[in-house]
Amino acid sequence: MIRFLTAVALLAFSAAASAQIVECIDAKGAKTLAQFCPPGTVKEVKRAGASAATGSGAAPAAASGKSLAEQDAAFRKRQTERQEADAKGEKERADAKTSEKNCNDSRAQLKQLQEGMRISKIDPNTGERTFLEDKDRPAEIANAQKAVDSWCKK
Repeated sequence: MIRFLTAVALLAFSAAASAQIVECIDAKGAKTLAQFCPPGTVKEVKRAGASAATGSGAAPAAASGKSLAEQDAAFRKRQTERQEADAKGEKERADAKTSEKNCNDSRAQLKQLQEGMRISKIDPNTGERTFLEDKDRPAEIANAQKAVDSWCKK
């Protein structure tokens, strides 16, 4: 019984899928796709199968003149290009985020130097902490300003 119902359902769906599609053009020139044209239709153009009614924009292989292998190659090429564009966009977003962070950090450093805050550095040779002296502050401010100028290009 289940097999019989399945067979009937498949026949019903196949009949619906093979329905004839007609392009109807009315007196005003408006085009519509339907199974039957309404009264007052000026011109009827019969379409083959239901693929024309879907409006998917993808032409069948016979209509486009491309073989299945060519279509597959074109699809893979578009897919590769899309992946490359996505990767490039992701890299640009990451670079922009890094640039913004560096800009904010360099601005904060410049502000600390300009406000006269105590700045300490670690001597790489001895590991001792040394504080920035007042005589060295203008040179450090100039270096920090260069960093702000290079990272913050807005």
